[in-house]
Amino acid sequence: MTLQSLLYRLVAFGGYGMALILLAGRAFQWNETRRSFYLGGREIALWPSVGTFGATWMSAASLLGYTVLLYQEGYAAFTGSVIGWMLGLPLLPLAVIRLRKSRALSLPQWLEERYSDDRLRSLSALCLLVVYTVYLIIQFRAFGAIVGSMLDIEGFMASILVYLFVLYTTFGGLPSVVRSDGLNLMVIVLSVTVAAWSITSQTGGFPSIHERLLDLRPELLQPWPKEGILASMTMALGWGLGVAANPQYCIRIISCKDRWTAWLTLAITSLTVSWIYICLTALGLGAKALYPFVTGGFQEVLFSRLMEAGLSPLPLALLMVGVLAAAVSTANSQLLLAACSFCYDLQGEGRIPSKDPLEEDGFLFKNRIAVAIIATVTLFLSYMPLPGILQLGRYSWSMVALCFLLPLYLPRTKARGGLFGAMSTALIVYNLLVWFSGMSPETAMLPSLLIEGILWWILGARQ
Repeated sequence: MTLQSLLYRLVAFGGYGMALILLAGRAFQWNETRRSFYLGGREIALWPSVGTFGATWMSAASLLGYTVLLYQEGYAAFTGSVIGWMLGLPLLPLAVIRLRKSRALSLPQWLEERYSDDRLRSLSALCLLVVYTVYLIIQFRAFGAIVGSMLDIEGFMASILVYLFVLYTTFGGLPSVVRSDGLNLMVIVLSVTVAAWSITSQTGGFPSIHERLLDLRPELLQPWPKEGILASMTMALGWGLGVAANPQYCIRIISCKDRWTAWLTLAITSLTVSWIYICLTALGLGAKALYPFVTGGFQEVLFSRLMEAGLSPLPLALLMVGVLAAAVSTANSQLLLAACSFCYDLQGEGRIPSKDPLEEDGFLFKNRIAVAIIATVTLFLSYMPLPGILQLGRYSWSMVALCFLLPLYLPRTKARGGLFGAMSTALIVYNLLVWFSGMSPETAMLPSLLIEGILWWILGARQ
């Protein structure tokens, strides 16, 4: 690493860290309640909502994992991932209508109140706690690889640095997360735009990239693998259903100050993330055209090698900070939801708000302790030999869809019972298919959803 490159990285990392600390610190409140901590008092305006929705969408799996998958598989990755992610957007406006009618502070609470079964709240909260602990591993893996490469330090020490950022931005609750996410989204958009421009300027644009790939590996230009069209479409459908049922997005919808703000947030965010995916597509395919034989172990390691080979020092420093911003924005949101699931939904005494400010402060203090414990456990789990980051993400999103997709979008019938039995069975079947039959998460999710829907109809009709 040259002195100039190291200087760019130190300045980029230091500037981002200072801005993050200052923005998040201004969101801490003296008179906090659980409604302000979890939902920002349901008063989040349009542009802060766009910032937090867009930044939460762009996780490390989206930036790092998709770029590497595109490098390896070409446009088949676009079909399976990006088209899949965008498939869930048309359903979210329907969720606005249903969720905005509720005064619930969490999605598990919404399930309990809508279907009059407190077991649904406990089951879905437990699932969220497990799923987001698993999904946080993705963010900490990206932390270690990117910051370690960026500052030329050992991976675990690099993870500790950003781990502290995540804790700090989460301790202030959703108001702190929203403030930091506005910065994160701007950093992400700027970094991927500059990186894509740098790559395409070296290759001559998309036409030149396509010409090189046509000579090198023409199969990369196909929208799906020749022998895996069904698998690609199944993956796309799985990602789309996961987006439509994602509790992080549902919480953003609930926290908007009104229904129109929620709808406008979805519209503007869809345009923003589309631009980001265009830039990432240019980045991944351009890197393949320039350096077709770069190899690596984990996806995060391969990503670092590719970007160091293809980008000059300034765009590289910006892109690394962009990946950090994506990881931080997703990690603090998931930590907040995991702490809410544990302290608010799973512990019965925390479900009834207290009129005593001291008791309320004590409850919020427990939430911050839970945030610290979950983050610490996840940090150490991220250094265990686990599957790749996209595989972990696919598993997590499929579990979320089994908990919330059908309750969110199917009409509520007169017979409101039976959902707990149907959901429990579907979750068991899904995990058996994934861990014992070797089925991919998306492929296993579809029959599990079908079983859940059929059982819900049968059990509900009987009750």
